[in-house]
Amino acid sequence: MTALVYESAAPLPVAAFANDVETASRVDLGLRRFLASDAVTVGLYDDLETVLGEDATRLSPEDSAVISDRLRDVVPALKDVVERLLKPYPPQMDAVMDRSSEFPGPEDVYGHLVRFASSILTVLDLMGEIAELREDDPS
Repeated sequence: MTALVYESAAPLPVAAFANDVETASRVDLGLRRFLASDAVTVGLYDDLETVLGEDATRLSPEDSAVISDRLRDVVPALKDVVERLLKPYPPQMDAVMDRSSEFPGPEDVYGHLVRFASSILTVLDLMGEIAELREDDPS
């Protein structure tokens, strides 16, 4: 057994850190974006652009159903992010949750998809810069 004597121990390095408001704000934003990255992806924005974008065209019932399913897959992660990052909890997230549980017939699926996508976009707008994708985002 070897005993470690204080005099022979190497000093621990002390990391330099900043405790100014600007640095703390940048770190906070980075952590919030990291938390949001599970739900807010390039794929989500691509689906929203397909449905709501400037060049969007009416989708077939089959394509609408596929995109609705992908949006439904994102909703639990989005809800978790919103609960953690937005205070107070926005009632607009309840609209997203309600729409995610609706399964309309083939004749109503496109209209439902537009309402569903619009409600998700509203929540992303409330999230502000937390929901912005970084330029180097690999997803």
